[in-house]
Amino acid sequence: MNAGLAALLFLSLCGGLARAEESSREPLERRVARMLLVGTRGFEVVPGGDFERFVCGMGIGGVLLFDRDPSGAGASHNIRDRAQLKTLTAELQELARRCGDAPLLIAADVEGGKVNRLAPVEGLERLKSAAWLGRRPPRRTYDEGLRIADTMRATGINWNLAPVIDVNLNPENPVIGKLGRSFSTDPDSVAAHADAFIRSHRDRGVLSCVKHFPGHGSSDRDSHKGAVDVSVTANLRVELAPYQSLIKAGLVDCVMPGHLYNRQVDSERMMTVSTAAIRGLLRERLGYTGLVLSDDLQMGAVKSAMSLGEAAVEAVLAGVDMLTLSFSRANASRGSAKTVHAALIAAVREGRLSEARIDEANRRILELKSRLEEARP
Repeated sequence: MNAGLAALLFLSLCGGLARAEESSREPLERRVARMLLVGTRGFEVVPGGDFERFVCGMGIGGVLLFDRDPSGAGASHNIRDRAQLKTLTAELQELARRCGDAPLLIAADVEGGKVNRLAPVEGLERLKSAAWLGRRPPRRTYDEGLRIADTMRATGINWNLAPVIDVNLNPENPVIGKLGRSFSTDPDSVAAHADAFIRSHRDRGVLSCVKHFPGHGSSDRDSHKGAVDVSVTANLRVELAPYQSLIKAGLVDCVMPGHLYNRQVDSERMMTVSTAAIRGLLRERLGYTGLVLSDDLQMGAVKSAMSLGEAAVEAVLAGVDMLTLSFSRANASRGSAKTVHAALIAAVREGRLSEARIDEANRRILELKSRLEEARP
């Protein structure tokens, strides 16, 4: 590591530690809210509306944007075109500066192919899939990643919940293989293309998130719809190889566990709520120290196993730092964000979840946010 980079990392660490120290003195309600990445309807910030209530009223850590309704209803959700999106993200950041948690994490899933939340934005209507890119040199993936990252940076989205680094062990997999979301059947090729994709984003100051740990590529079911068990089909040696390579290279901003059962890792618990998977396999064995972000807690695989509040508490206990909720309304007394927020606070008050664990998660979130501040032009 050269001296300049070492100095930059040291200053970032110092700044992150200072902010983390300051955050530990914040009210518990605020620290818990920072752990939420929330989606809601709206094309603009309206006074007294959901965005204002979430960002200012609660102080959530991030907003998740979609082009279409994530429930599958097909209706437009947050993104109409480039100009509208740029205005929306600027308004969100202004809210965060005024009364929220600036800089706000603003996320979207833009993998390419069939998973492209920026499809309404001019220039990104059609993106190559990971499967298509995986049959070309990694430089082609870098170029496609740069096209995505340039548009994200220009429109104010600072966090891409991609790339998928699942190895394509089952081409008939309905949610990975059949949708072209995996780069390859070869773990080294997956790692090389993911490396290129992530570097393209870093070159534009956009964060990324690798998924779905420890591997969704062998499944024969869709975790959006119900429980998925890969205990028999998974090949951990193969599927962990891209994680090992990218973590060793220092390229991982965030890891998203899959809503999967894999009894090779944990005999009883889904990976999202598994201490063995997150603290044991990911952190201790693979040496990962950064942010862990849950997949959407409103997916069928979670709903079929436990209540939303319980899933949130169990995930944080297992080592998840930030919780994804694809849709919530701020003014609903039983909205998903309020449900999760209340469940986590109750767990702390009851002694089930420690404030030290909340502060640990906050430190990782603030460290991630500090990279956004460094990337400002």
